Amino acid sequence: MLRKFFPEEYIALLSAFVIIAVQIYCIFTGIISDVSVIIFPVISIVIMGVMCLSPLSMWRGAGGEASRFLRSWLQIPFYGIIFTAFQSFVHKLNPKDYDWLLLRADYSVFGFDITVWFEQYISKVFTEVLTLSYFSYYVLPTLTFVVLFFGKDKAAFINARKYLLAIIIGWYGAFIFYLILPAAGPDITYPEHYKVPLVGLSPITNTYLQNLGEYLKGSFVRNTYPSMHFGIILMTNYFAHKFTKKYFWLCTLPLGTLLGIATLYLRQHYLIDLVGSFFIAGLSIYFSLQYFKSK
Repeated sequence: MLRKFFPEEYIALLSAFVIIAVQIYCIFTGIISDVSVIIFPVISIVIMGVMCLSPLSMWRGAGGEASRFLRSWLQIPFYGIIFTAFQSFVHKLNPKDYDWLLLRADYSVFGFDITVWFEQYISKVFTEVLTLSYFSYYVLPTLTFVVLFFGKDKAAFINARKYLLAIIIGWYGAFIFYLILPAAGPDITYPEHYKVPLVGLSPITNTYLQNLGEYLKGSFVRNTYPSMHFGIILMTNYFAHKFTKKYFWLCTLPLGTLLGIATLYLRQHYLIDLVGSFFIAGLSIYFSLQYFKSK
């Protein structure tokens, strides 16, 4: 039965089991008072387990292909559920924030705070464009997986899984840094540093920015170093360039470049966070390719 699981599924499910176990511990010790936080993670593990063990995902033909696609793609929203579960206790277990250290690293390595430097270029047009680019992080993993999975290459399914394994390694590997080095981000920690408000052209953008700020303040999310917004884009660009260059030049490269700028312009990350993204993206790509090379 265990042989039916892919490595990306092992990583995701093992991480989920550990996080749920910590949640249960936090509930019994009174660290977490809301018991409902374990409901969605538990349900999602059951669904993932059923999908992984379903004989349909091994069949040939259209039915099997659809099942294989759904089985693999579900890893992307599954991560969102497990990330939320992880964030339910990370700041409670390690309540000390290290934004001061990350900001000091920016000054030591680069000599300035780039989020403040960007204030001279703030405009409604730039804010609108870069907010949309920042939001593309929630779309590009799915879009890229679809492009690779349904590609013309005979190894399309394997190519899509190479990409999926890399981002799964990166996503869950970053949890270690979030637990050891929790930080809220420049906008939340140092609002006094900024004199120019971020205002876009459309009410939708302004509502999104307002809701994002309120969510980050109220939820105690700690996912600053490394920036997985940027890390996922680095991996996405790598695999897009490797397997489908037209998609790379027309979509992931321009969007990824703007998204990288947006993480700093929108005051969500320190510049050192993006440096850390290169490290985790590089390791994730390496381990993914090494695994498939051995097969």
